[in-house]
Amino acid sequence: MARSVPQPPFPSELLADLHADNLAPELREQLWPKVRTDPDALRYLNDLDEVNTRLRTLADEDLVVHRMPDDVADRMFRFVAELDAGDGPTERITSVPTIAAPAATQSTPISLAQYKSRRRMGFLAAAAATIAVLAGAGAVVGTLDNTDGTPTAAPPTEPATPGDDLTAAAALTALGKRDVHGPLADEAALTRCVQANGIDRAVLGASSITFRGDDAVLVLVKGPQTPTITALVVGTGCTTGAPSRLAVRDIG
Repeated sequence: MARSVPQPPFPSELLADLHADNLAPELREQLWPKVRTDPDALRYLNDLDEVNTRLRTLADEDLVVHRMPDDVADRMFRFVAELDAGDGPTERITSVPTIAAPAATQSTPISLAQYKSRRRMGFLAAAAATIAVLAGAGAVVGTLDNTDGTPTAAPPTEPATPGDDLTAAAALTALGKRDVHGPLADEAALTRCVQANGIDRAVLGASSITFRGDDAVLVLVKGPQTPTITALVVGTGCTTGAPSRLAVRDIG
C-alpha cells in the first residue's frame, strides 16, 4: 500500500530541512510541487533565505569581536561533512525554485516516518552549516556572559573550560556532544533542567565545564528561530524548581 507524502500545513522542521537540502531526493521531488502551492510554506522559506543573508553579513557588523579559533572552525566543518557524508553531494537551495514539477508517478512514495528519523540530524546539519558560515568569516559574535567589559576569545587549548567568560566559540564546542558528569548526565534530568529554565526545545549538545570557577554544565538547544542555537550554562544542581541559570545567549 502506498505511503502518504506530508501535506500542508507543513511542520517548520520539515521546511527547514527541505530548504537546506537535508532530505532524500525522492522526498524532495514529492514535496516541492506541494510546497510551491502553499503560501505559508513559501513565506517560511523566504524567511530562511533572509536569515542566511543576515548570517553572511555578520563579519561586517560591529558585534564581531574575535576570530574563531582554528581548532573550533575545523571541528565545525568536520561536523558538517560527517552529517552530509551519507547522502553525497547535493545542490544548495538558495531560494524558492521555479523548476518544472517532477514526474507525477512515484513507485514508492516516502512516508513522514522516514523524514522524522532524520529530522534531528537535519537540523544539526543546518545549525552546523550556520556555524561554518561564521567560521569562514573568522567571526565570534558576543559572549554568554552579560557582565560589562571586553569579551575574550576562548583559548584554543581548552575551549570547554572558559573560566569567567564563555564566548560563542567556546559554547559551540559542545555541539553534538554528550559529555556531562553528575546528575545531569541522565537525559531525562537534563531535559527537566532545560525546561526549568523556560526552554522547551531539542537539546543539540551538552558538556560539563568550569564556569567562573565552579562546576557547571553547558547545554546547546535549538534556537527560537532556525537556524539559531541557544547556549545555556547551568549549575550542576539544575532541576525542576531550581533552574540554576548562570548564563544564556542565542547564537546566530
